[in-house]
Amino acid sequence: MLCLTNAARRAAGKAPLTGRGGLHRAAARKSADILRCDEFSHEACGRDFTYWIERLTDCDASAENIAWGTGSPASPRAIFRSWMRSSGHRANILGPYREIGIGLRVGDLEGNAAAHVWTQNFGSGC
Repeated sequence: MLCLTNAARRAAGKAPLTGRGGLHRAAARKSADILRCDEFSHEACGRDFTYWIERLTDCDASAENIAWGTGSPASPRAIFRSWMRSSGHRANILGPYREIGIGLRVGDLEGNAAAHVWTQNFGSGC
C-alpha cells in the first residue's frame, strides 16, 4: 500500500511519504476498532477519527482514509484504486502530508467474514 501511495504521489509531482511507527499503530488500532465495534465509520466505537492519532503521535496535521472488502476487492491494488477514484480520498493521498501510517486487520464486519479493513493515516511534523 505504501508503494502504491508513493507511486501516485510521484506521478503527481509530490514527495514520497515516510512511514511512521506511531501513525502505523494508530491506523492499525482504527482498523481494529472498526472490526471490534462492527461499524465501518471514521467514528467507529464513538471515537473521532483523530482519537488514535492524538494518543499515539505528535503530528501537526492529520487525515484518514478507510476502506474494506473481501476476496480480490480487498487487495491493496483494488482498495487503492477505489481511493484514487474518490476525490476526498485522492486529496488525502496527494495532500500536503509528509508521513503515513497504514493499518490492516482482518475479521468479521457487518456480516462479512474475512473482511480486510484498511486504514491510512496521514500526518505532518510527526
